[in-house]
Amino acid sequence: MDFNLTEEQQLIKKMARDYGREQLEPQASEIDRSGLYPAETIKEMAALDFMGMFFPVEYGGAGADFFSYILMVEELSRSCASTGAILATHCSLAANAIFAWGNQEQKEQYLPDMCTGEKLGGFAMYEPGAAPVEGPDRVTAGFAGGKYVLSGKKYYVLNGGVADVYIVFAVINPDAGMRGLSAFIVDAGTPGLTVSRQIEKMGLRALQTSEIVFENVQVPKENLLGAENQGYEIYMGILANSSVAAAAQVIGIAQSALDASINYAKERVQFGGPIARLQAIQWMLAEMAMNIHLVRVATYRVAALIDKGKPYAQEAAMTRMFAAKAGVDVCMNALQIHGGYGYGRDMIVERLLRDVKGAIIFDSSNEYPQKIIAGSLLR
Repeated sequence: MDFNLTEEQQLIKKMARDYGREQLEPQASEIDRSGLYPAETIKEMAALDFMGMFFPVEYGGAGADFFSYILMVEELSRSCASTGAILATHCSLAANAIFAWGNQEQKEQYLPDMCTGEKLGGFAMYEPGAAPVEGPDRVTAGFAGGKYVLSGKKYYVLNGGVADVYIVFAVINPDAGMRGLSAFIVDAGTPGLTVSRQIEKMGLRALQTSEIVFENVQVPKENLLGAENQGYEIYMGILANSSVAAAAQVIGIAQSALDASINYAKERVQFGGPIARLQAIQWMLAEMAMNIHLVRVATYRVAALIDKGKPYAQEAAMTRMFAAKAGVDVCMNALQIHGGYGYGRDMIVERLLRDVKGAIIFDSSNEYPQKIIAGSLLR
């Protein structure tokens, strides 16, 4: 498979890298400390067509291929993982759900504003203490007066409290388990939808993550995404796509950790010379570079499969699983190379370690990719 970038892909990669270096890196540590949503940054990225990169021009998107989107996510995450996660949530989990599963009317109603950044997308799947069909606070959806009525509580809602439109999963048929899930497009201003609190996180702190209460929230029947009881299928399809973006985030974060480690190893003098001359340091750097390379190759391959319209769910799950381990290993080695200095917040590596763990679990636990892989093997 040829990974030589086209002229357009090179341009998008450079644009994202330049923007990240000039605008995101200077503020990355501060938004990590504050945990505040970088609203002005998102507006700037919208003006650069980042918010609708791989969506068709007819819906307000940039019309680029999925590979270009992955390159963009990688470079933005290299500079600020939180910003990369906000963008990936909007594109891969929210807008892509409507693009892949919505009908023509839904696409025309929502995608133009989402692709141009006028509206931010959020994702509401998880619930307090249980799977979406099991807990006492599960979101249920009844039907009355020509509308669906949603009640319950969602936990760990991504872009929660700042999104303008949410993809919400609710139970219509409780007896069917996960197969009784349905997906809905819910506008943030709908009466009865309340953000009850923001959740403090270890990493990706500027990615707003909230608890949302649904109290008899009336959703037009036209906002059902796909068909009733198709929610689990939709979620698994969304997860396959978002896994590639998650792996791209890991690449960016890990590359930043390697860059910082190389610079530090060259500058840090110990035992009469820079620690870069020590074999133990060299081996760690080599292992870090190897892991990044392997995740990058796997991620680029899946992105290419998506652009060619070929099946990719199994390879996306494998890539996600490998990225989860490789990313943490790279950042742990970076912390080790920096020694005690790396444990302090004056260095970026402790932030990168916190962020890389979040990048691979924020939309799913590892059990879902494992289920996809096993299912593909046992057909």
